[in-house]
Amino acid sequence: MSSAKRTVDVLVVGSGHNGLISAAYLAKAGLEVQVLEAYQSPGGMTSTTEVEDCPGYKVNDASIQPSLFRTTTIMKDLQLEEKYGLKMRVIDPVHLQLNYDHTSLGLWRDAQKTADELAYFSKKDAAALKDLYSIIHAAVDIGLPMMQTSPTRPDPRAILELAKQSLKHRSELLAVGRWMRATEIEVLDESFESDPIKACVLIGLPFMSYDSDFSGWSLIYLGIITKYGVAMFEGGTGELPRALIDLITDHGGSIRCNAEVEQMVMRNGRCVGVRLKNGEEIYARRGVLTAFSPKRVLRDMLPPGTLPPHLANRVANIPTRSRGFADMKLDVLTKGQIRMDKIKAKRKDDIDPRLPANGYHNYEQVKAAQIACKRGEMPQHIPGLAQISTALPSNAHFAPPGCDVFWFWSGLTPNDPHMGWEAARKQAAETIISQSDHYYEGIEELQIYSRVRMLPDIEERFFAMDGSVYHTDPLITRFGPNKPAVGFAGYSTPIPGLFLTGSGTHPVAGISGMPGQNAAKTMLKVFRREDRKGRSAAVEEARFWEGVESADAYTGSTPPATS
Repeated sequence: MSSAKRTVDVLVVGSGHNGLISAAYLAKAGLEVQVLEAYQSPGGMTSTTEVEDCPGYKVNDASIQPSLFRTTTIMKDLQLEEKYGLKMRVIDPVHLQLNYDHTSLGLWRDAQKTADELAYFSKKDAAALKDLYSIIHAAVDIGLPMMQTSPTRPDPRAILELAKQSLKHRSELLAVGRWMRATEIEVLDESFESDPIKACVLIGLPFMSYDSDFSGWSLIYLGIITKYGVAMFEGGTGELPRALIDLITDHGGSIRCNAEVEQMVMRNGRCVGVRLKNGEEIYARRGVLTAFSPKRVLRDMLPPGTLPPHLANRVANIPTRSRGFADMKLDVLTKGQIRMDKIKAKRKDDIDPRLPANGYHNYEQVKAAQIACKRGEMPQHIPGLAQISTALPSNAHFAPPGCDVFWFWSGLTPNDPHMGWEAARKQAAETIISQSDHYYEGIEELQIYSRVRMLPDIEERFFAMDGSVYHTDPLITRFGPNKPAVGFAGYSTPIPGLFLTGSGTHPVAGISGMPGQNAAKTMLKVFRREDRKGRSAAVEEARFWEGVESADAYTGSTPPATS
């Protein structure tokens, strides 16, 4: 995994799941691919790693639920289950809303089961939920085809499917438009009267300001739950990069860690490679694909003057810290087992409430938290999703027998806390652990280790500009041909040989794999087009690469004529 080749067909910079998915498709197409990763181990936000301070414990470093991933053909295309042993387990219900009196509301894959539970709190809301689902399902059917193709050069089949689904759901089109244009709070307040359903939805979807126009679109997640189900990877999230890396290496590719890229190498206006932080240069015959923050790539890693002023201005204005709130992650390791007996006793089924990703704040607390963050204050309540990683049987090895690993993620912490980051980390850990103990019984007493990662820590660990897990702020005005900026939205860029993928590109963040799949398809189309037309200055290019490869084989020196 540490091959140090100096010339390959394609360089992929960044080994998050989107970069690895692109690399897998490209390697399977017969291209020689090398993936460069700045961190000491691959996987990015899909990593599963050991906790150095607590031998015998592992954590999922960031994401845990591949929701939109299940809507794609990636598993089938790459034979990740059949050949590489990647398995997913659908979690059902995927979320529980835990109420202070220890009652709970489950979000089930079966919409009727969710409505039946909701009827306990409000029969009116149960009926309203089914009506809302009919609109959301139409939106999923209409929107998904365009998410799985280039936003600037869409596949004709995607356009045809869009037209087909629009015709099928023509009676819901007005309602879909009305719902998507509204604010998230407007949709919830108009649809429901009971706290559990409103709080449950709001906690898991802090992408935009809740009172922003067009934030209602985020409720489309409810449709993903019911139409496709939301899963976890058996054995930990890190099983996804593990399977992808096995595929890449099987097809002659390689992964190199501790290889931080400092600058793109340009020649005659084309990106031909990268320069590492240690000064080493590595070259790509066909292209360089970056799979991390596009703003960092385009603003900070190109030689000065590469982009014309109007494009450089667009890049400088890619939003990465505009929302006023940011994400954080808390890991808690325990010396015994966390119980949820009080929640379980109030339910009428035999589900394990430790397994779903659960929220436990009420609607007003969630809204107040976002307002506090925008003022630079740490919220009195920090809403988020909590999950016990060791509750999944295949993850039992995450901790010694009888012990647990507690995972908590919040999108509601300030991006510039007045109290400073050290105090904010301390307060976040104390607040979350003490408030969780009411539901996750014993966590406060049993904890032996906790680690908080806030904005600067996420930036440092995952090389994510401004600690943004989205890479480009998820504003509706930045979707499609505007993501990350006009002129850079189709995975290829105005710079020949340089391509983009990752959470900051179309369509979304999270474990979807769509940006990686779309980017690889785009690159293969570009390469075929170049081959058909004949690459410019073919003779000169051949001499250049001959010189590079000769240097690789005999001298190890940097070839001339690069700038």
